[in-house]
Amino acid sequence: MKKIFKLFIVLFLLITPNVCQAETARLNNGLFQADYSITVNENMEGSGFVAGNVVSINNEVDGILFTAGNVVNVNSKSDYIFAAGSSVTLGGSKFKDGFFAGTYIELNDVSSDRDIYAAGQKITLTGSVGRNLFVAGETVIVDGEINGDLYVDATELIINSNTKINGKLKYNEDSKLAISKDAIIVSKTTYKNNSASTNLDSKSLTKATIVSKLIDTLVAFLNMLIVGLLMVLLIPSIFNKLREIEPKRLLPSFAWGLLILLSLPVVALIIMFTYIGFSAGTIALVLYGVLVYVSTIICTYVITSLILKDKVKNPYLVLLIGLPCIYIIKLIPFLGGLVSFASICLGLGLLTNIIKRK
Repeated sequence: MKKIFKLFIVLFLLITPNVCQAETARLNNGLFQADYSITVNENMEGSGFVAGNVVSINNEVDGILFTAGNVVNVNSKSDYIFAAGSSVTLGGSKFKDGFFAGTYIELNDVSSDRDIYAAGQKITLTGSVGRNLFVAGETVIVDGEINGDLYVDATELIINSNTKINGKLKYNEDSKLAISKDAIIVSKTTYKNNSASTNLDSKSLTKATIVSKLIDTLVAFLNMLIVGLLMVLLIPSIFNKLREIEPKRLLPSFAWGLLILLSLPVVALIIMFTYIGFSAGTIALVLYGVLVYVSTIICTYVITSLILKDKVKNPYLVLLIGLPCIYIIKLIPFLGGLVSFASICLGLGLLTNIIKRK
């Protein structure tokens, strides 16, 4: 039960509002940092991973910056930026390529050497984009210079007076468009969101769909990575025991996991229909959801550890190697679905194995 309770704490730290302030958890010379409320001012000599409910980053990163949280504020210089959150705000940041996802995204005075990809409800951009800007949202506001093309899928598109698009503006024809008379746009065209589109528009739409899929996968990967790193931090004993799993235990664990995956929700619903068992059934369903979510982390850790053997023993590095591979495979049609299902079943079985052994 202690392990299960700690798993709930991990998710609680990520999704539950709070007003507490705690010390920053620093791992591997500050490259891995996670806490409820966190501010990072030190430069990072390598790629950085920062997560929390409220995240503020004011530094230089010699590599890639991965960050996620409820509220994310970044004023940083890095090679690449991956940021996800309910509110994502950049101020004066410089980078090569940027990938952003959230409800509200503000990219203020940014400087990108190449491309920017953004998806959210309301997206605002000022500054300069070295090549192309790909953006999808309900409301999109652009007030900066784009040296390449601007691809937009939005309900409302606002082009303000400081905008200069040196390439093409491509937007969905059903978008509500407002362009300032002072804006400079070399050319613009529309595309239809249906099969009657021209070949060129179909290509643009396909590209936008691929970008959206990549952004969704990125957000899911970042969330999974953050939970995995926090699990290693809070409950390292589980991962120590997982390294002892022998290959011959994988098939029985998969069978147990499949049984739990199919039977636990049915049992919980049956219990909920009894007068005195409603609370217990509800808790069982919540627990089921938590276990299913973390099962991929468990499965990835065990499989990666078996493949790497003793070459990599640091659990953080094992997850950093394994999880990207899993999410890349998930992008493959059909095979990705099979791998997702198998990882859930195996992960549930491995968790059961650990609990039984205790």
